[in-house]
Amino acid sequence: MAQQQNQNATLNVVGTRGPNIDAIARVTGTAKYTGDIELPGMLHARVLRSPHPHARIVGIDTSKAEALPGVKAVITYKDAPKLPIWGSRQFVMNDRVRFVGEGFAAVAATDLETADRALRLIQVQFEQLPFVMDPEEALKPGAPQLFPDGNLEGQARAVTRGSVEQGFKESDRVIERVYRCPTMWSGSMEPHAAIALWEGAKLTMWCSAQSPNRVHMNMTQQFDLSDANCRIISSYVGGGFGTKSAPHVDETIAALLAKKAGRPVKLQYTREEEILDSNTRFEVKMYMRVGVMKDMSIRALDVRAYINQGAYHSRLGGLGNHATHLYNITHLRTQQFRVHTNIANTGPTRGVGDPQECFGLDSVLDEIANEMGWDPMAFRLKNIKRNGDPVPRGQTGVEDGVLINQGAELCINQGAARLGWNRRNPTPGAGQSGPKARGIGMAVTERGGGAGLAGAEVKINLDGSVVMSFASTDIGTGSRTTLSMIASEVLGVPLSKFLTVAGDTEAAPYDGGSQGNRTLQSTGRAVEQAARDCLQQVFAAAAPLLKAMPAELEMRDSVVRVRGDAQRMMALSEVMSRRGRSIVGDGNVAGAQTGMNVERTPGAHFVEVEVDRETGKVRILKYVSAHDVGQPINLTIVENQLEGGTIQGLALTQAEEMRFDPRDGKCLNANFLDLKPPTMMDFDPRVIDIIAVDNKSAFGPFGAKGLGENPNHPGMAAVANAIYNATGVRLREVPFTRADVLQGLGQQRPAAQTARG
Repeated sequence: MAQQQNQNATLNVVGTRGPNIDAIARVTGTAKYTGDIELPGMLHARVLRSPHPHARIVGIDTSKAEALPGVKAVITYKDAPKLPIWGSRQFVMNDRVRFVGEGFAAVAATDLETADRALRLIQVQFEQLPFVMDPEEALKPGAPQLFPDGNLEGQARAVTRGSVEQGFKESDRVIERVYRCPTMWSGSMEPHAAIALWEGAKLTMWCSAQSPNRVHMNMTQQFDLSDANCRIISSYVGGGFGTKSAPHVDETIAALLAKKAGRPVKLQYTREEEILDSNTRFEVKMYMRVGVMKDMSIRALDVRAYINQGAYHSRLGGLGNHATHLYNITHLRTQQFRVHTNIANTGPTRGVGDPQECFGLDSVLDEIANEMGWDPMAFRLKNIKRNGDPVPRGQTGVEDGVLINQGAELCINQGAARLGWNRRNPTPGAGQSGPKARGIGMAVTERGGGAGLAGAEVKINLDGSVVMSFASTDIGTGSRTTLSMIASEVLGVPLSKFLTVAGDTEAAPYDGGSQGNRTLQSTGRAVEQAARDCLQQVFAAAAPLLKAMPAELEMRDSVVRVRGDAQRMMALSEVMSRRGRSIVGDGNVAGAQTGMNVERTPGAHFVEVEVDRETGKVRILKYVSAHDVGQPINLTIVENQLEGGTIQGLALTQAEEMRFDPRDGKCLNANFLDLKPPTMMDFDPRVIDIIAVDNKSAFGPFGAKGLGENPNHPGMAAVANAIYNATGVRLREVPFTRADVLQGLGQQRPAAQTARG
């Protein structure tokens, strides 16, 4: 059939290497990010933020700010809609503030300096309220209450299989440990930005968003607009990592100011605002208990996690699926308590809760393997889920599906061989003389992908050029390129003839956005579907011109040919010219997977570290990141994604912890200098070795799998396990500071030696 062109043929575009098609535009500055856009008469906005972690506003006077020359609009919580942001608990502005940095008033002026002066003229009276910052403390009787129904977000999220207590009774060995990951910031180089323009009743907004359609939905609700009267444009995004995957308050604030001023308004966060008021990576404290049998099987696992949601959340969050999806465990119970406290907002950040859960689970498994005298890799291979094993299809934990195309064992074996797992110390911390010790560790991860609705449109112009429109955004992942390559492979039209229109809700069908390993698998399938729709129409138009049936045709290099007859061919541009009108193909999909078969995307990381016993410094000597990627669309982009995600995961082991003063709730390091996110000077890319395991998907376009989240997951666990193998010091809280390492080493020394240290 014509629609199956290229499905089983040799691939010509997919699987090749190449730079991003928009690379030149990005590096030369011609790509327009939201902050680059200037509109005639545009005003600039600033937000007045709370100095208190918990307070009620009992009085506010904006008259002096409104009288300042150059000020065109002032709004407060009184002007804001009383609707939650996209299903969360947060309103755009409130008369009750719940964290230091929460906005409650805003100004639009002719320039930023005037706007800043106006903020200082707003007079506010606060009634300070008790506050709480620790999630476990927030659940105790008598704790300060952030909301009328308490501090717990909904009900505890629980999954139970079998009976964990029975499983622990049956186990030959049981251990219980506690692990903690602090609140961390994601590190997007581009801060949140929004530009609002009202033309009558229609709102057009440029913003930095991973999911323009989610912003579109929120704005129509906040301003009671029809879909036709709202357009969201998010063409270029300078990183998101999940913090821009949901609507935010800045979009509505910009629109409110623009509506009141009658002029376009730009609101762009400062770096401090971005750290304080974007969705940070949430703190998690995990109580883990695991029971094993002497044959190395995992008998029981109990996970109790307290998640610090901060004052609000984006309705997305919680731990991932490592406990429920990665290993075969007879008796299982997981409980997640999502708790509100008076610190900055939290939300999904690359991997959502998977990096934290991976740290806890793969650390406790490493611990019990070492206690039992087992090889930690052999222990994982014994228990890892394989093809044909039962696996949950959804989030309930019920094993109602069957695992297929699982590449975890491939990742483990290839990663171990590349690093040289057999070089690890049989006895952790022993047999090494001198101040420096080396050790090897590993961790395993997995994730789903391709969920949700996705749409795309592919148009062939009269000259044979192609315009591809999709409403997801390229957040640095190279999706403009990979999606174009999918369409190019289907159509047989070179990439040089492609133009992409991304992130425009008025120009493309609905799409769930760029997050959750979904863009390649979901939007990619929609693009493939739209391209095949186009191809059918091309063949229908070309068939009478070539005196052939549509099923007899093929297209390569923009030339339509009759298969097996080299003399009968016609350029695509001529076919389109003779047709006299463009061709438009539509693609719409609803999730990547259906039925009982479940496909997951696993990976395994291996690391060799060197620990300086005198300074506590941990140095990465070699890091192997092996991931099941399905069929790579663009191998260069795949390797870049894996390397970037791996580095970001390693960064969590070193720094990026947001610290809050328990006395006044203020963030102590809301800037690059004090937050100390690692730079490329802190990592030598030469020590990172990427393995893209080819294990074709049954659902993704041309067998591709999503991989954006996964390489971020295992870094903390792998490094912690390697430090233990090197020194015998077990670190159960990140980041791993020199002080933590030295303290652990000191606890192992004789008393006299410890005193000298």
